[in-house]
Amino acid sequence: MFFRALLFSVLFLSCSKNSYNNPCDPKSKSFAMTFLLMAVSGEQKNACFPGITIKDQVGILLSATTGRLSEHGGNATIGSSLTYKLGFGSEPKEDVNVNIVVSNPSYATVSPTTIVWTPNDWPSEKMITVTAVNDTLLNGTRDFLIRLVPTSADSTLRLQERLISMQILDNDKRLFVNSTLTKGNLGGIAGADATCSSDPKCPVGSQCKAMIATDSGIRRATITGDVGDGQLDWVLKPFASYVQSDNTTPIGTTNAVSLFTLPIVNGIESPGVTTWTGFGTSWQSDPNNCSNWTNSISGNGIVGSSSSNNVALLNNLNVACTSDLKFYCAEQ
Repeated sequence: MFFRALLFSVLFLSCSKNSYNNPCDPKSKSFAMTFLLMAVSGEQKNACFPGITIKDQVGILLSATTGRLSEHGGNATIGSSLTYKLGFGSEPKEDVNVNIVVSNPSYATVSPTTIVWTPNDWPSEKMITVTAVNDTLLNGTRDFLIRLVPTSADSTLRLQERLISMQILDNDKRLFVNSTLTKGNLGGIAGADATCSSDPKCPVGSQCKAMIATDSGIRRATITGDVGDGQLDWVLKPFASYVQSDNTTPIGTTNAVSLFTLPIVNGIESPGVTTWTGFGTSWQSDPNNCSNWTNSISGNGIVGSSSSNNVALLNNLNVACTSDLKFYCAEQ
């Protein structure tokens, strides 16, 4: 009650067209103060504009002013999405047009790009959807803005641009050959993963895992060639682009089941080195895997060629487990 009494005192004592500081004049500071008091008190009627209703506060209303997207969560070209509800705070005399602009269109898209409130439908909520762009660049977490720019022929409205502060998370990763030679006993999957994570090529703060296969149900890319069924502790991500350890040279982009469709753009490392893999020709596990990477004395293991962009990347030769070789590591 106190706020309402104060509000109407301000209005009736100074609501004169000749007043220097007139709360009925949209160009006056008192005009903004009047609407502020109305917002605090919950009052929805303005004595200066008796035919107009204030729904909440002046201008564009947003369900949220921040958001975080990821390149992950969609397909090869789009990532995750967020939807925002928009409202308008007071009844306009003329249409209110809002242009919606993404500060960096290479990061995200917005739909629709324009919305309109009319004097008849202004109480209605509008919806916009912001969708991440899934690029092929190793570019980390980035900030951008969604700008909502209103215009109207109604000169009584104090329209202001509204902003939504956004972040987009990168889903692109590094794929590299580890730095040390090892016989077929890699310490199993756990030992190979530890080697990858401690490798100088693994980015600081990241976890890296060995891109090798076993037939013991520990790490598997697929049961059926190229299908991606029955995956276990698999190390590649869906619709993710991978680059070489130079952080620039593209290797390829995985499909929906987290596998490369061969041929890819480039091999994992050039010049080529021979690497332990344990894969068949279509990502399935091969029984030649040095006893699931625990044997350096006997048996054989499937190896690949790191510079190949085709089947030889996975399955090139079958060599003795006494060989000193490297293996592939994937950033997680």
